[in-house]
Amino acid sequence: MLKVSFTMLVVFVISGLSAFCHSGNKDKPVKSPTPLTLDEIAIYRAILQQNAPQGPEYLNVSVRTFPLDPASSTSGLSNANCLKGIELENLTNVSHAFHELTADVLSGKNMKLVDPGKQAKIVRNNDPSKTIRKGSSVQSSVHSAFSTALFSLSEIAFDKERRHAAVSYSFRCGSLCGHGYTLIFEKVGNEWKKTDRICGGWIS
Repeated sequence: MLKVSFTMLVVFVISGLSAFCHSGNKDKPVKSPTPLTLDEIAIYRAILQQNAPQGPEYLNVSVRTFPLDPASSTSGLSNANCLKGIELENLTNVSHAFHELTADVLSGKNMKLVDPGKQAKIVRNNDPSKTIRKGSSVQSSVHSAFSTALFSLSEIAFDKERRHAAVSYSFRCGSLCGHGYTLIFEKVGNEWKKTDRICGGWIS
């Protein structure tokens, strides 16, 4: 009887661990099975062009997009004025997916695709709060942090007619160095243009 009970306990524990692990992976983003569309590439290029560095430094663009989370306080998509008159169609999909970017999204020679995990480690090591404590000047520390910052793009949500789109981006150069915004684009003719609507954002 004791042996049976022990066996049942082991099965229960294993089942519980399995369920726990499964629930932990439940919201893990999955790679989108579809390639980027021409519209998505055009929007990404427009954002990158607006954020292109002016000097010789490179913009380190994450090769992986991040999910566009409508429930996030920083996305601002729950703001009534943000999407007034716009009904996004694929929010559920883009909130749990990512794409691997290719070089055709880059809009300038001074940009490169980077591994987000590796670049994040460089950002942490080059954090101005660390380098200043080690004796670097504020100007030198900030300049160095900007040169190694990680620029990331979110998935893009479209309305049914594919005339409007919502997308976020982030620029992280340290624990207290960076910013990000959620933008609304509109297709005018055959060109995607950023509107005056800024749904949400953050600065650190």
